[in-house]
Amino acid sequence: METIKLSKEQPPVIKMGEMLDSEKIEILKRSNVRYLWVKIPPATPLVIEPQKIDKIKKDIKDIFKTAGEKMTINKKNIENLSQEIVNNVVKNFSDKISLIFLIQENDEEYTYVHEVHVGIISSLVAMEMGLKISDIARLTFSAIIHDVGKIMVPKDILYAPRRLTQNEFEVVKRHVEFGERICKLSKVEDEFVLSGVKDHHEKLDGTGYLRGLKSDNISLPARIIAIADIYDALISNRSYKAPWSPYKAISELIRMASMGKLDKKVLSAFISILGLYPIGTTVLLNSSEKAVVVANTKDHITQPVVRLQDGSVVDISKEKNLRVIQVLD
Repeated sequence: METIKLSKEQPPVIKMGEMLDSEKIEILKRSNVRYLWVKIPPATPLVIEPQKIDKIKKDIKDIFKTAGEKMTINKKNIENLSQEIVNNVVKNFSDKISLIFLIQENDEEYTYVHEVHVGIISSLVAMEMGLKISDIARLTFSAIIHDVGKIMVPKDILYAPRRLTQNEFEVVKRHVEFGERICKLSKVEDEFVLSGVKDHHEKLDGTGYLRGLKSDNISLPARIIAIADIYDALISNRSYKAPWSPYKAISELIRMASMGKLDKKVLSAFISILGLYPIGTTVLLNSSEKAVVVANTKDHITQPVVRLQDGSVVDISKEKNLRVIQVLD
């Protein structure tokens, strides 16, 4: 459960870790809180346990802190973190994927949480696409430092609780250039890794930044990280925007791919992993029952594993007469 505060002066309406009951739900409704993140007990083994994700996040925070002080990153530490993620992905990769994301308390915390999430998602997508384990590790290395260049962006711009001016956005855009510079100063010379750092904001139609690359000029690592990056950014709570529901974020990725901005093959692998109805999505079944998605079955993207209101768990892919007819988020 995330902490919900209506203002800085007032005490929290709900604190992180609290259990939701009917009284608290009514308080949230009266306070016009439309969405909040809650922890849902998984129906299948998690790809990575939240405690491990939190530990990786803290390690990345230390890496970014050192980068800010010395303009270098520790290759060995990042390789170890990447391998830890990959080991968990390989161990728990199956036909059913259960993945829980961390909740960040503030915009600065988001920087580190985001790196972890993008690393995990990218690793899963690469696994689904059949990349070699060694290449998945290299991709994950790139993904968990893809935004390291943001340490060179002034904090009053990076954490501004408002829409940025065009000049400010031009400064933020340079984080990909800064990230490449930090990597090279750290003797990270693998182009497979570097391409993910410097090109994850490029778009297939040439409308991305900084170089305006098109189609085949954008590497596979950059294409994978781009989709993971956009998805996690959309579903995250920031001081200047409310989080999108996972289903809405998936829909936006599909729209962007249909416009020729994102790689459709990569997106197909992404949806195979997260499902069309990501974990936490509330759906209405044709039985008139409401349910919450708790896991997804690969190759059955429209037939998730759900938890009904009575607490029972149902795998819709195994129920011939049951299907999702509406998303209620």
